[in-house]
Amino acid sequence: MQPPGTFHTVAGIRTHVVVDGAGPPLLFLAALGGNWFDFDQVTEILSERWTVIRYDRPGYGLSDSLPAGQIPSIADETARIDAVLDALGITEPVLLAGHSLASLYVEGYARMRPDRVAGVIMLDGSYVMLPLQLVPPSWSNGLAHLAARVIKALRLPRSVVVWGHALATRPGPPDGFTKAQRLWIAEVYGGTRYPRALLVEQAAFGVLNSEVVALRHTHPLSVPALVVSALPARRTPVRLLWNWKQERYARFLGARYLPLSPARHFFVVQQPTLAAELIDGFGAELVVRG
Repeated sequence: MQPPGTFHTVAGIRTHVVVDGAGPPLLFLAALGGNWFDFDQVTEILSERWTVIRYDRPGYGLSDSLPAGQIPSIADETARIDAVLDALGITEPVLLAGHSLASLYVEGYARMRPDRVAGVIMLDGSYVMLPLQLVPPSWSNGLAHLAARVIKALRLPRSVVVWGHALATRPGPPDGFTKAQRLWIAEVYGGTRYPRALLVEQAAFGVLNSEVVALRHTHPLSVPALVVSALPARRTPVRLLWNWKQERYARFLGARYLPLSPARHFFVVQQPTLAAELIDGFGAELVVRG
């Protein structure tokens, strides 16, 4: 099956980039373990008004993996975003939307490259109030590679990994995943690169948090920001805690706060129309401010 998009060599890594639509540039950054196709439905809606850019971080989707021993970092991802935008000839400020862990990359990029950013949206983003790195990064990275080798040796059926994606994103898009999405889900999640990329990025979570905390002391956030949180319908202790933490995150960033309920963590997949509406609304605010 012919892959969508194009491939660009970024920092020596063959990187998969997909661009749709026309209009102001909007760059999506997927969650931990996320791939370009997670945004297919919301991209279809937004591409009528936006140039929607998606790329796969190393080891995800159709992008090549990081070299053994290399630890993901905010600085490296900032350089990757720069390279992707440069390769596409994007010179005007970009609206950045980061889902879950990718909010760390979005915040880091906005602090380091404010001249290239029109605004940022944190889609149920990661905000850690006590970002502790308990294990040396080289150790956690080594353990991630070891675990990936064990998973590869077990030769798990592809259906097991595909089932894991279905569980995380359930109930899926309103009309279900398209045929193309189902094919790419099977291809990517059944491949050998994906488990290592997932484990390596998860192991780097503490490093990424620490780097963002350091940037907060030296690089102010000077662009408009929106924090969106996904809350279940029932008022459980978990909902109250998550709402409190996300509202605190918004206050810390000087951002507007928008709680969505009922919604799940992968509402970008499950409620693409709602996600598109909030992005359009924030985009309209940027135009008014401009």
